[in-house]
Amino acid sequence: MLTEDRIIEETVRIQGSKRVLEGNLAYPCEQASCSALIAGPHPFLGGDRNNNVVRSLSDALASRGMVALSFDYGGVGGSEGGPENRPAAMSAFWKDGAFGEEESWVDDTGSAMASLRQWSGLPQVLMGYSFGCWSVAQNLPESRAAAVVLISPNPGKHSFGRISSCRSPLLLVHSDNDFTCSVSEITDWFDSIRQPKTRIQLAASEHFFRGHEKELAGVVLGFLANHGLLPGADGREDND
Repeated sequence: MLTEDRIIEETVRIQGSKRVLEGNLAYPCEQASCSALIAGPHPFLGGDRNNNVVRSLSDALASRGMVALSFDYGGVGGSEGGPENRPAAMSAFWKDGAFGEEESWVDDTGSAMASLRQWSGLPQVLMGYSFGCWSVAQNLPESRAAAVVLISPNPGKHSFGRISSCRSPLLLVHSDNDFTCSVSEITDWFDSIRQPKTRIQLAASEHFFRGHEKELAGVVLGFLANHGLLPGADGREDND
């Protein structure tokens, strides 16, 4: 475990095909072993790179010798763009739970993936939390991911069909009391998707994992260690 003075953090600019995004890059002073992209929750639900789950993952990964990139979707923080008609987009979101311009945030995730690959040249793990799970999944066909981590996805709201195009090890982490997706819904979906895969259910963490951030990060670190992506990490996982 690296101490804070052995970790470098910097604000970075990510050049996308249509706009520039702002991100946070955290990495060790020593040679890194792997890289990770962390896609956060929905911007209309307060999602940004300082979200508690995103931040805890970034800190944990950097402290274990990885390069971690988190970013703000278009229209959030210092990132350019966002829906042209935000009130109409928000109205559609609250009515239907999704809207067409969300695809631009999927593109943002792809831009962040490409930038991280260019900057680090290391094997890349893709991580998504909540809405970020779908934005990561949509980019899997072009990802060459070393592993995929999905935290609190909602397969009833978005299609995750593109997961089947990526055969990298997959970790699903969810809570036993997530109000956005029941345990039966998430387990039925998990049972239907491809191998290799691992599912971890945490107790009483709800959708937001407040107060459970260290436990969540430990599960992710253990998964990466078990797949040779994080030498020296210690964790346990259950396979379904």
